Amino acid sequence: MVEREVAHRMFAQEFNDSRFHLYSKSSMSGGQDVYSPNFLISPTGLKVNRIFVVGVVTEVERLSDQQGNEKELLRARISDPTGAFTVYAGSYQPEASVFLSTLKVPSYVMVLGKVRSYEPGDGSVYVSLRPEEINYADESMRDRWIVDTAEKTLERIEAFDKFFSSGTGTEKLMDRILSCDVPHSLAGGMCLSLDYYHKTKEYYDSLKGGVKRALCSIRSSFDRQKEEQGQENIVQSILESIDYGSGFSYSDYVEKAVSMGLPESIADSLLKSLLSKGHIYEPRAGFFKVIH
Repeated sequence: MVEREVAHRMFAQEFNDSRFHLYSKSSMSGGQDVYSPNFLISPTGLKVNRIFVVGVVTEVERLSDQQGNEKELLRARISDPTGAFTVYAGSYQPEASVFLSTLKVPSYVMVLGKVRSYEPGDGSVYVSLRPEEINYADESMRDRWIVDTAEKTLERIEAFDKFFSSGTGTEKLMDRILSCDVPHSLAGGMCLSLDYYHKTKEYYDSLKGGVKRALCSIRSSFDRQKEEQGQENIVQSILESIDYGSGFSYSDYVEKAVSMGLPESIADSLLKSLLSKGHIYEPRAGFFKVIH
């Protein structure tokens, strides 16, 4: 039984900057060992065959028959705070294809996918994912993914910071990396990255900026949740003040809400939310009662 490769976490910014595909010996020699994994080497030295992503599907497009025998091919974009992953699902991913074809955009999803790269021959490289598993997620799962991915990304960037701070030397690149107290588990990929990408410290600082934006997006989300909770508390106090058990009219509710500082559009939206959640009901048009 062949063991599956670990599914790593990385942000879309770094994933889309990845160009270096490390092919297995069997692939290079035309061998038949289809189980030999190929790896994408990222600029931070991450060696990935599979990755785990949680984000928002912002677009799903049905493509024509452009990929050989895959007549039903879907392309989706899954966004995180640093960019977007491109995901393809075709006849070899039937469950993912059905999922994406019936998905309501936008939606939070989690994807476990294999890395793919396409080189059209003009020197460019396009990376994408082929989903092995895909399912719905929520905002809290996305936020936890951001925190975990940020932690792991910053650990890798820190290793490059140590390397750049060490200055130049005459020893071999791997020896210089190891002399910076970089773990052996990262040193190999880091060596490949430095040798292939030739990125400067400024590039890794830009990756840090992307991580910071991702973490700040969680804070913004938390602030929105606090604001929404505060608005719901205002609505609750409004209902207590205008409904003595016999119900209340829409006009009385809106008038009271506006007097307490809620814009009419938000008051209307919150009332509809309470209605959809079953906290109130509408026995007749324009008149509501609280369900106790």
